Amino acid sequence: MNEFLVKVAEVLEVDSVVPEFEFRTVDDWDSMKGFSLIVLLESDYGKQMSVEEFLNCKTVAQLAAFAGVA
Repeated sequence: MNEFLVKVAEVLEVDSVVPEFEFRTVDDWDSMKGFSLIVLLESDYGKQMSVEEFLNCKTVAQLAAFAGVA
């Protein structure tokens, strides 16, 4: 899980995140960050998340559960 949190923090361009963090609340949130998270799930964890599934996620913990690292 720690490695996943580091990777998500890198995508979001923040120092760190915790599982309860609502990732869309970062100051400079945009669709590219969202797309980058979807790509991270696929490239690093082999999980394909649809846009609809992604839009239903609010926290880093939900992304981690989808990636299978929670």
